[in-house]
Amino acid sequence: MKFSLKCLIAAAAISQTGAFQAPHVHTARPFTKLSVTTLEDWQLLDNGSVVGSVRGHPELNDGDVITTSPLANPRDASAASRVATMTGSEYLLGNPMPRQAAVAEGTLTRGAVIRGAGIAALTAGGFALGLVSGGSLGGIAGGPQMTVPEAKIAVAFPGAKNNAALLKLIAGELTDFGYGAKNTLVATSLCCDEVNRPLEKALASAYDEPFVMGGLAGFPFGGVTSFGAMAHHIPDGGNCLVVYGPHVGVDQYGSVGTVNRRGRAKGGACCGSAAAALAKIRKGAMVPPGEAKATLPATDSLDAQQAYVDSQLAPYGERLLNADDRNVDLPYALYDAQKKMMDSIVAKGAGAIEGDGNIAILGGIQINTPEGISDYFLPLSFELRDKTGKTVKNFMEEKSA
Repeated sequence: MKFSLKCLIAAAAISQTGAFQAPHVHTARPFTKLSVTTLEDWQLLDNGSVVGSVRGHPELNDGDVITTSPLANPRDASAASRVATMTGSEYLLGNPMPRQAAVAEGTLTRGAVIRGAGIAALTAGGFALGLVSGGSLGGIAGGPQMTVPEAKIAVAFPGAKNNAALLKLIAGELTDFGYGAKNTLVATSLCCDEVNRPLEKALASAYDEPFVMGGLAGFPFGGVTSFGAMAHHIPDGGNCLVVYGPHVGVDQYGSVGTVNRRGRAKGGACCGSAAAALAKIRKGAMVPPGEAKATLPATDSLDAQQAYVDSQLAPYGERLLNADDRNVDLPYALYDAQKKMMDSIVAKGAGAIEGDGNIAILGGIQINTPEGISDYFLPLSFELRDKTGKTVKNFMEEKSA
């Protein structure tokens, strides 16, 4: 569904004023420090709005993040300048938030611009429609551009890396432990949704075709048997790398939980299996007090994987129902469930590894994006274990130290 610029401006105006008014070029009133909110660590979006951290706002706390309505003169936005929106609000711009380094390295971080703001950072009072480094409007003053989906990913999944940066991280950590293109077998446990294949292709370009353990929602349905089989496929004297986790989509408008699919005009749920399991939790929560909640159905052999996903997500029901954004917390909950399962599989199957081979295990959340934008992966655990299952090195602890 596409929106015209006029529609976006009108919608942004409603979010700022609470009532519709026709966009107009604002004539600034006399400037006083008391009447103008300062925006620090700000960025200019490609619809002319500004996202930044407020200081001196009459209603919000210092450090809260807002997105303004479109500016009357976006090209005038610069450090220490006063700007006016098309709905009449005025802001004093402090220091812009530099993003060149984060974009260039392929890692999206919250940075100071969203400290303490949570997931509302890109939705409060406006639209995040294309974040550009250095506070420049698209095509103005240069600098690498952050797209709308990437801006949302930076807020909802800070630390996520695009596929190229993820492969660089993997190689950088594992090369010293003998991992190479010729002696490494990759095993993946990712959802069977076709949108997840780009990551597997990227891994294959570095380490050859992967052994597939995963099914719906990314759960390692192959279990101990598949891990044991994989272990016997590792090249002589080599090692294995296990990459697993749930996935979630972010569409062209920055909506989490949906994705633009090839050849389809409308976006669709992503992950669909996870969304179905969450729907069952929500349905159970709507049962009136005093009535018995329906129990999860017995496993149906014709839909066994979905029944298992439902059962694994059920313990996280209260957490999800109380989440600020269920679509954002959903993959985190699924990851927690999958990590427990993967840890148990590796602990039981590690003995099948031959020789002195190691097991590298990278778990996280895969993030699917619209065509033309690299998918991202948020590493949540990354460690090396030996064939007894003992942890040799925890790469995440090293990075957080």
